[in-house]
Amino acid sequence: MIVSSDIVPVESPLRICHLFTSQETGGLEKHVQEQCQWQLESTDAEIFVIAHPRYRAMFPEGVRFLPMNTDRSRRNPVLNLALLRQLRRYRIDLVHAHGGKPAHLLWNLRRFLRARVVITRHNRHHPKDKIARHFEHRIAVSLKTVANSSLDWTIIPNGTRLPSAGEHHCDQVDCNRAVVISVARLVPAKGVDVLLRAWCRAQVNSAVLYILGDGPERAALEALAAELNLEESVRFMGYQRQVADWYRAADLTVIASRYEGGPYTVAEALLAGCPVVSTDVGYVAENIPAQYLVQIEDVPALAVRLTAALGDVERLRGEFAPYIARARNRLTLEAMAGETWKVYLRALSGD
Repeated sequence: MIVSSDIVPVESPLRICHLFTSQETGGLEKHVQEQCQWQLESTDAEIFVIAHPRYRAMFPEGVRFLPMNTDRSRRNPVLNLALLRQLRRYRIDLVHAHGGKPAHLLWNLRRFLRARVVITRHNRHHPKDKIARHFEHRIAVSLKTVANSSLDWTIIPNGTRLPSAGEHHCDQVDCNRAVVISVARLVPAKGVDVLLRAWCRAQVNSAVLYILGDGPERAALEALAAELNLEESVRFMGYQRQVADWYRAADLTVIASRYEGGPYTVAEALLAGCPVVSTDVGYVAENIPAQYLVQIEDVPALAVRLTAALGDVERLRGEFAPYIARARNRLTLEAMAGETWKVYLRALSGD
């Protein structure tokens, strides 16, 4: 256990608050959730979260969840005042702002805050440094998210912890055919339409593509699969609670996203020992062989990569072996959260 009071001469226990203003659920929210879990387990700090009430159920017992209507504008005086009151009321020592809007809110309140601030950039939707330059302690989840930044950033890739293996997928998988999975919410950003068109072009032999996830685009994507005559080789499985079991069963994971911060999918797949073909989003290029990377929305190139990957699965696994080994050191929850905690300690010590 990391005992914060043994390292930083501040009032014990430390009070750490995570702030995010999301309206959906994805990688950023998972990032905050897992950071909180690790901090509860591994430090003596008190952990708080300020977010919209819809996220309350995500956080484990022990996290102090402070609900707030964060859907208001970042310039809304009611939101700014409510945030300042909560940070003061609970005497927060350090607030971790996840994303551009939370950073902007803390910048609004900078003259009134006693807490130290750490910000994390999760994606490229906020590529300008106008707000970030006012904060000394900056984290980015990949080199790509800050490729156009002139500031210094601490790069800490998203890591995670896979649950123990189960057998929840076994009655849904055709074990006599190669198993390919795509784990994605069915929204345009995830590029499942691109994947279906590439799958139609690729020489996949008898492989089956299992699409794990749900969302508003499901009906349209199922119609597209039917239009492309993919009923025999593509199966829409809906939301799957035990995704880790699917990674362990799969011969290949495919990411066709148009944009991502992490994405967590590549970390989860590699930690489970599953190779990945992906578009060049987030930190994927830093973590898989270049020959399995394609440009965004490049259907022909994705089809070629799929054909190559499924043409020799044993070679594929051999090429991924060093990347999987590195991921098991670099893309774990312990690695991510431990490096984040070091940034906290630097901020609290005034370095």
